[in-house]
Amino acid sequence: MGMYSSSLISPKGNSGMTLLSSHNDDTTVKFPDIGFDFFYNAINCRTSINVSGNSWIGFTGANEQLKINRRDAGADNIYYANETINDKPIFRIRWEGHQSYSTWGTLDLVWELIIFNDSAMVLVIEKIPNTGTNSFENPIIGTTTLTLANNKSYAFILSQDQGKSYTVQEGSYVQANIKYLIVDGNEIKHWDTASSSYAKVSELPLTADKFQTYGDDTYHKERAGIISTAPVLKIWSPLTEMVAPKVTQTIRPKPIIVNMKDDISFSEAYIKDIINAVVTLDNTGSGIITFIVSVDSGVSWKAWNSSSWGLVDIANMQDVKSKGMSVAILQGITEAQWTSLDLSNKKIRFAWYMEIASSTDVLKLKQIRVNYNTT
Repeated sequence: MGMYSSSLISPKGNSGMTLLSSHNDDTTVKFPDIGFDFFYNAINCRTSINVSGNSWIGFTGANEQLKINRRDAGADNIYYANETINDKPIFRIRWEGHQSYSTWGTLDLVWELIIFNDSAMVLVIEKIPNTGTNSFENPIIGTTTLTLANNKSYAFILSQDQGKSYTVQEGSYVQANIKYLIVDGNEIKHWDTASSSYAKVSELPLTADKFQTYGDDTYHKERAGIISTAPVLKIWSPLTEMVAPKVTQTIRPKPIIVNMKDDISFSEAYIKDIINAVVTLDNTGSGIITFIVSVDSGVSWKAWNSSSWGLVDIANMQDVKSKGMSVAILQGITEAQWTSLDLSNKKIRFAWYMEIASSTDVLKLKQIRVNYNTT
């Protein structure tokens, strides 16, 4: 977590940096592991960042996602360095070249890109002739045109986590040395990696020393080890001015098996057998629903597996998920296949497994209709 600053920063130059590529005309080259996780469009780009002699960066590979005077240019030298700012790791890229591939040694296009370990970035322009394309492929938002000038810096601040979208402003970025602790009742807790849960470090009161000794660099959304129904996240930073942090907790239902309480009876003498089953469903997103059937009032359960009716353990959620029938399979069961289920008891009931992967998923079962063949 950090904050935007309107202050401009200057390029640091190539002293102490590692040379990645020289006399690069049209070649695309890849940086080594940058040393920390960096997310762009929810993809971890730790080992996939590319750069071109035509002055662009590809975060997810050879894709022109950040263009800085992009044209048929030439890079005399491309450098990188692993550095720190406020005790946090950064990866700095420096591109030195020219707007035209034919003018080697004339440096009129020089820029640096600072990548932070929280997926923010700062682009520092030393020289730019503005004879090419300046743009950023902003996830979710789309192509963002950039206005770039000599001796200016531009902050790419996350507006959604994991680099799903950014706001771009002239200025810079301050990544604070932030520490996190949880107050659970009267106890102060931090994240214990060995047990993958929150563990007590002391009683209240909370002091700066306790943050510096026990504080976590990142907060964990898990609640393992927390007793209170209303734990409090505490945040410490040496910054005298800091944007108020915002923690968003998204809750989605756990997978569930729904079991009909009563049988569907078709004991009438004129009903011969089942023709088909028709499902009415709202399923927007990546929701999963699978069906199983019982002809003995829920004592045993079965699913059609493309050749026969196989037993399914309704007490085993994974078994129902993996062996249960999709809507397409259930609706595709033929009259002969329904008859092979042994419907002599003239009753049937359904159960179904439901799961959503995202809070934006919509999964609603409205109706299961059974159509009969009559004599």
